[in-house]
Amino acid sequence: MADRAGAALGVGGHGHGAGVASVTDSVVELLRTVRRSKARLLAAASDNIDSANQVLLRTVASEGPMRASALAASVQSDLSTVSRQVAALVTRALLERRADPVDGRASLLVVTEAGQAVIAEYEQSRGAFFEEVLTGWTPQELRQFSQLLERFTTAYDTIHTQWMTDATRHPVRTTHTARTTHDPEEGRTA
Repeated sequence: MADRAGAALGVGGHGHGAGVASVTDSVVELLRTVRRSKARLLAAASDNIDSANQVLLRTVASEGPMRASALAASVQSDLSTVSRQVAALVTRALLERRADPVDGRASLLVVTEAGQAVIAEYEQSRGAFFEEVLTGWTPQELRQFSQLLERFTTAYDTIHTQWMTDATRHPVRTTHTARTTHDPEEGRTA
């Protein structure tokens, strides 16, 4: 770990490439850790709302009443997957369908009071979890980490979007048997 930190800072004669490699390794490990954590949460959740459904609930709560197609676009998922998830949330009375005032043939999804309670409980639990994870960090360390993480996330999203849309720089080949894409979680092209 100390070697990674030194390499990331360019300490001890390590150049930019070594620092980038260190950050890459750290991000890949973080993503694997998050994946393991999600698997443990899902295994323990039993009847609780999983993170994918939490995303749907929070999106509708923050963006307001919306059609399922708009929700799918907002969370960048396909409509059939979102429709199945929405049906489960409606069955559990966490979302409800209301007639669209603009087009009565369509319906809008709205978070119910029970859905709001689930979101609030999740937010409280998430806050408590990160409070414990970040125990011992100084206010300055928290600010610096937050700023650097925001900067990294913005750059990551921007560059990933460019890579996926600029086939001349980083081709994404599709064949009938295999698809080649950059998989940052595995740190390689798959």
